[in-house]
Formats: sequence, C-alpha cells, structure tokens
Amino acid sequence: MDLDRGPQEGTADRPPSDPEAPAQPRATIPVLGSADTTALLRRCTALAARARVDLLSAGRRSAAEELEEVLDVLGSWDGSEIVDPDPTMVVLAAAALQDLLERLPASARPALGDRAEVALRVLHALMVSGRIDAMA
Repeated sequence: MDLDRGPQEGTADRPPSDPEAPAQPRATIPVLGSADTTALLRRCTALAARARVDLLSAGRRSAAEELEEVLDVLGSWDGSEIVDPDPTMVVLAAAALQDLLERLPASARPALGDRAEVALRVLHALMVSGRIDAMA
C-alpha cells in the first residue's frame, strides 16, 4: 500500500489537473538583499548612537523617534527574507543597540527599549544563521 504518497491525482481529495490550464502563481517570499539590509543597518547604527546621546541630554529626542521607526522595520524582518546581509553592519548595529540598551534610563522611553530588544533578537538570529563570529 502507498500510504506515504498522499492524495493521488484524480482522487476525491485532488481532482485531475488540466494540462492546458494557466499555471497558478506561487506565493513568493519577499527578499531583502544586501543593499537593502546594509542601508537600514547603517541607519540603525547611526541613529542608535545619536539616540544614546540625545537621551542622556535634556530635551533632545529626534534621533530616538527616528530610531523607533527603523527598529519597527528591523524587528519585522524574517530570517528567510534576508539574503547575504553585510556581516560588519549586522555586528555594528547589534553593538550600537546593545550599548543604547545598557545606557538607556529605565524611564526614558520604554517603547524604544522594547523595540530595540526585538531588533537585537533579529540581529542575533542573523549572526547565528550567518555564522558571524562576534559578540554583541
């Protein structure tokens, strides 16, 4: 018996296919190439450094607000979408976010800290999957 093969063509579970029918489009996974990821990682690194300075200075918050937007994008990345990220930028962005989290006052911007932690998990996953050998 062929129980391992699943439903056969022409059975009640799967109707026979029409060879002249147009091919059904397959769902594609969006791909984030090196150029896309590098630009965002570079921006994240710069904004994290600026946000750290801004948050330690009274009254300056523009970099933190802009960084939150970048972290939302970075936090939404799925590892299967990312192709060949620049390992240097992955490590630099992770280090900048780690530094920001270590120096971020607890009451300053709790949403920024939460978003930074999510983004940092994504970057750590990239480092593991890409076998980037660095601590950040």
